[in-house]
Amino acid sequence: MRRRNGLQPPYNPSQVGTWILLPILLLQFALFVSPILPLSAAIVCTLCVFVCGATAAYFAYKVCSIDPIDEKLRLHLQDNEGPGKSRQNGGPAENEEEGTKFCWIDGIDVYSNSMHCKFCNKCVSNFDHHCHWLNTCVGGKNYDYFFLTVGSTLSLVLSRGLSLSGLVIAYFVQYDHRKTGGIVERADKWFNADSGLIIMIVNGSFLLVDLGCIALLTQLFVFHIRLRREGITTYAYIIRDGQRKRDSARQKMEFERRRLAAIQQASADGNWIKKMRLQAAGLPHLGDGICFFCDPIRTEPAPSNANENIENEQDDESDSSNNDVCDSDEQHYGMMSGAVGDQSSPTTSDEKES
Repeated sequence: MRRRNGLQPPYNPSQVGTWILLPILLLQFALFVSPILPLSAAIVCTLCVFVCGATAAYFAYKVCSIDPIDEKLRLHLQDNEGPGKSRQNGGPAENEEEGTKFCWIDGIDVYSNSMHCKFCNKCVSNFDHHCHWLNTCVGGKNYDYFFLTVGSTLSLVLSRGLSLSGLVIAYFVQYDHRKTGGIVERADKWFNADSGLIIMIVNGSFLLVDLGCIALLTQLFVFHIRLRREGITTYAYIIRDGQRKRDSARQKMEFERRRLAAIQQASADGNWIKKMRLQAAGLPHLGDGICFFCDPIRTEPAPSNANENIENEQDDESDSSNNDVCDSDEQHYGMMSGAVGDQSSPTTSDEKES
């Protein structure tokens, strides 16, 4: 089934969890924090928290309500006519239009910046990632709202965290000094329950939740600020990061191959000092730290044939990735399933085509 947006069933547990968590956070603040704060602070903090909560809910709704589907696929679904009609035998034909590629799953040409999402079962224009918390794809049409959702949600938990931390600290300072009145008295008289300590334990528990959310959302928000400055998507970043890791692993393998050959040559020449330097530099942690600058392999220039082999392997990977076939969701979800807030290793090249 092709999902239009995040408001269409089926809903996932993460999405339902956000629907439950946001009202709980607002209700807890209204019942357990606002009545205990001094009046002036209560008005300011409550307004700030509820405004941030409302804006977060609004922007999240906008993200979920917008369909980021590829425009060519949208027109094809509307008209039931399009490039897919002429592709009954399968396989990508010559692109009829510059900047397009063929999607095997949807069976039509889509724009080159589109990716197919297995969760929504459609190609998404300028695909960034699939957000499980909102249960929708984030693409060019709704990315700005997603960014604002992250920012407003971070503002919400920051406002709550600051208010709760100030309240909890002030209460226990007064409680420890056996002071009467103020926060301690208001907490004890909360709804005439005479249980101020229990209320502060509840607030302290929610403060821990807020601190965890602040840490995760700050990391996510800073990450997307960096992406916006570089002008790339989450998917493009992960592809680039994976390529860097593969290049680093390939270079490390080449170093080790040269190291083994150099150790054998040093043994044959009877150069025991060089052999010991090579062996010490090859030790884990020690070689990359203390012995890094005295490593003969790193200080001596690499043979020209070794550089040529690495460049040839990189060119082969580049050629294999530069095709006109829509990249499969299997690849980017393999790499993104542990990531961005919402984000396993790349799949094989046989799985790369969709």
